[in-house]
Amino acid sequence: MNLFIELNNLVSKYRFYPKKGSGTHFIIKEKLIEEILLFLEFKKNDSIAELFAGEFFVARKLSHARLEVFEERKQLIPLLENELKIKSDSFLSFKGKIKSNKCFSFFPPGTSNEVIPKILVLDFDLIVFLLQKDAAEKILAEPGFSEYSFLSVFSDAFFEAKEVTEVKPDFFFPSVSGNYFLVKFIKKNKTRIKNKEEFLEFIKALFRFKNRVFISALSKAIPLMKLNRKTKQKIKKKIHSVKFNEKVYLMETTDFIELFNELTI
Repeated sequence: MNLFIELNNLVSKYRFYPKKGSGTHFIIKEKLIEEILLFLEFKKNDSIAELFAGEFFVARKLSHARLEVFEERKQLIPLLENELKIKSDSFLSFKGKIKSNKCFSFFPPGTSNEVIPKILVLDFDLIVFLLQKDAAEKILAEPGFSEYSFLSVFSDAFFEAKEVTEVKPDFFFPSVSGNYFLVKFIKKNKTRIKNKEEFLEFIKALFRFKNRVFISALSKAIPLMKLNRKTKQKIKKKIHSVKFNEKVYLMETTDFIELFNELTI
């Protein structure tokens, strides 16, 4: 059955109404779903977590596998649980352990700064994101570009972007404004960071002062870092011994990792 027709049947059955600008969009092209499955490189022993699985059609294709589904939008949970016969949890408030080794996420527009770090701190071997253009630019940006951000550094510290494909607006209903990008990330085997959450806090605070040189930015950023008290004390104690004067927005990922380790170990 045509996915758009099927979506209309589901809308009628479960009484939810996707509106343009609501942040809820559904994939209505089989071609995109097949590409997502190819990006996931599904193998017999894989288990997959779909985060924000309310789009439904990808989750249905994966339902033969070991699948965990997470959804925040309450109006979409009955659709998932009744049609897939699987329990859905809230990803943003989930306190348990996600067991899957791979992940697909098509999250609502405007939530990338909150959602992407929460996904990247988890121990996935492979992640496939379906991203708005601005989110894709942030996560893939190189030093010196205006889009370069803590998301660029954090993703590059732990994952390597392997494939990127542009997705047209008419692949969705309601239609989206601007193109989306399908991005595949593969976990890097060796990253010398013991505490991902503290490294995230470190770079997030530094990018608040991205146009300053590192030492100046760090002095301003320390009060904003939500770090373990001992970690913060180590940074304050060692800051004056650091000899590094590059501006934050020009620093490479390896610079952030080396300086974080120098200051916190």
